[in-house]
Amino acid sequence: MNKTTIYFTAVITLLLSTLLIAPATTANAKIKYYTNPYTLRHHKYWYSYSQDYTGHWGYYRLHFTKHSVQFASKKHRNGTWHHSRIPAKAYFINKRKGWYTFGTRQSCDTYSVKPSWSYLDHHKHWTLGEFDPSNNNGGYQLHAPYTVWIYTTHMTNDAWYYTINHYPKF
Repeated sequence: MNKTTIYFTAVITLLLSTLLIAPATTANAKIKYYTNPYTLRHHKYWYSYSQDYTGHWGYYRLHFTKHSVQFASKKHRNGTWHHSRIPAKAYFINKRKGWYTFGTRQSCDTYSVKPSWSYLDHHKHWTLGEFDPSNNNGGYQLHAPYTVWIYTTHMTNDAWYYTINHYPKF
């Protein structure tokens, strides 16, 4: 036997033994983490007093972190906040025509918000409008006008909203 055959046999033996002994592992695909824009993260909390999709009134709070969003709600102003959040691995956010759409990946449960300057009580405020497609009766409203609930940077007892006559193109 010559040196090339011995060397070739040793290499083949080493490769086969490595493949047979090494445990089978799967490579994890890298998860894309969506980053919330500074516009939404600039204020720690966004507050709203509004009506939910079932018609109940309450206080709502949004907190945009770098890669996620946290929700809080309560029925009464002096009540306790009930928290929930979307984990970073399951979170997405997209911007189109001034509207930010965010929620859980591969889910129909999404939210659409639009930051803007608004006049409330004759004072200019930085606000966040949340599009509400519900009819406040547990379903979706099929025809305009639609309600846009306003979040402000401070909590009030006032329910701020405006109506639009078309379904926004998110």
